[in-house]
Amino acid sequence: MDWERIVAWHDKSLVDRRVEYENQALAWQAREAAKDWLRIYVRLTRALISEFGEEEVLDTFEKVWWDLQYEGGRSLRDEWDDDPQRALATMHAQWHLDGPQSLTSGVCDVEMDGGRWQVLQLYCKQKEVALEMDARKIIISQCMGDCAAVRGWSPRLVMRFPNAQLRGDPYCYQIREIATDADPSDHEWSVEKSESWGWRSIRVMEE
Repeated sequence: MDWERIVAWHDKSLVDRRVEYENQALAWQAREAAKDWLRIYVRLTRALISEFGEEEVLDTFEKVWWDLQYEGGRSLRDEWDDDPQRALATMHAQWHLDGPQSLTSGVCDVEMDGGRWQVLQLYCKQKEVALEMDARKIIISQCMGDCAAVRGWSPRLVMRFPNAQLRGDPYCYQIREIATDADPSDHEWSVEKSESWGWRSIRVMEE
């Protein structure tokens, strides 16, 4: 981690301090609004589960989120002319230089070095609602779509998240990197991916 990039509060201009102070309150309001949406999503999902069963509903929702995120990522490809390294650099700048993701998720870089971007997320609105409503399987089925979004950026990019707060870890650890041997089928949702990253990775602990 490049600690030299961290600027002490006293070394910032008064304008920058004021902007960060005001943005913090706005970010909190945005987080709370998003949490309200998540609560409604959990209630809706539970109603459908009671009617059709957990596996049917969570598989369907997980695949829908995967497809939506993948197509969202694909919509950005023209911005970096199919250059995966430029894709990583652009998204890194949006997350960190523009600020909103860091303000709402506590994003902390582990490494950003060319073709590999490692991130820690120190808190998570999804985790807060999932624990509040005992709905970790429901909500991680949504989080899994982050992998699909990265695949959408470029067929040469992959994402893994070895650690996830929704599975009991104290932080989310995400790795986005250029892969020379990326499997073309990785842009598709599968039961196997669910067992590694999605709702089934939690269900196995309950069995």
